[in-house]
Amino acid sequence: MTSSNGLPRMSDPLILVCLAHAGGSVALYRDWQPRLPWFVQARMLELPGHGVRRSVSPHTEWPALIAQLADELLALVGGAPFALFGHSMGSLVALELMHALRERGERAPVWFGASATISPARRKHETHWLNCSQSEMIACLRERGGTPAELLDDAEFVDFMLPMLRADFHLCGMHPAHIARRTMLPGTSNTSAMLDCPIDVFIGRDDPATANRVDVDAWANETRGPCAVHWFDGGHFFIDTAREAVLAAVAKALLLHGQPAQRAQPVRDVAA
Repeated sequence: MTSSNGLPRMSDPLILVCLAHAGGSVALYRDWQPRLPWFVQARMLELPGHGVRRSVSPHTEWPALIAQLADELLALVGGAPFALFGHSMGSLVALELMHALRERGERAPVWFGASATISPARRKHETHWLNCSQSEMIACLRERGGTPAELLDDAEFVDFMLPMLRADFHLCGMHPAHIARRTMLPGTSNTSAMLDCPIDVFIGRDDPATANRVDVDAWANETRGPCAVHWFDGGHFFIDTAREAVLAAVAKALLLHGQPAQRAQPVRDVAA
């Protein structure tokens, strides 16, 4: 809800919308609510084909996915101020949602938490995931961790998960092509294509996917706002193994950027 001058009302909660990783479910965030600041409500945005939406076909094209999720996000927050948090692929989805909302003239999030992924502008372009071998997919999952070995050895489980995993990995691999609108030549900048909200980046120290700190630090090029990087013990799924430390950092960021006093500021003209 907003007041007559277009600002969030001081009584409005801040909605923290959470998105999960490739092949994953927003059940990842099932115990976050009690550890968040008093004014924050955690809500989940499940991707088609995942979790409780497993019966729906997953998307393999970015425009269709983001068009659907943008509508669902707006319905989920209901006009209240909101923040976004995404783990791994969820970070890429959240970033695209922010750009889609801006293109629609909608309110921007007050904060974005990007977890377990390098800057999307530094990702490799990969086109093979829809047709890769089952063994290659399993090897990738073993390297990342987070999936019990006994499940990866279960042929029935792998067959069940493979279509969703292929779709998700394909989207992640094709993301650089989708963000071509924000790609600039070295030494140039396109500030009109940058976000305005603060970004906090969450990284596992032992995650090979984010080992290059230059690639991680490049998240700062996605926003005109502040960008901070936080490192935690653990691999790609440090969000589980270092959960208390992660939630403490999330809570601190939301207290800094999302409290009602911080939100009661004039809405910035996105065309400025």
